[in-house]
Amino acid sequence: MTLAQDISIQNNKKITSHFLLQVSQLGRFVLKRLWWHINAYTTVLGMMLLIFASLGFLYIHSSGRKLTQIFQNNPVLEQE
Repeated sequence: MTLAQDISIQNNKKITSHFLLQVSQLGRFVLKRLWWHINAYTTVLGMMLLIFASLGFLYIHSSGRKLTQIFQNNPVLEQE
């Protein structure tokens, strides 16, 4: 009877340690995958920021050029 109890306890310890090993490997896998996604989305968001900043700069630049063309074509008449 005692021999059977020892065997079941040893098997239970093996199962528990194997289960904990599987959980830790799963945790590492989840962390690696999360890290990969964070890096990928950071790259994508950085590119989007550069694109929108460039578009904003182009809009401001073209608006400024249009304004200077308007003022050059219609000069203000000076009174003497």
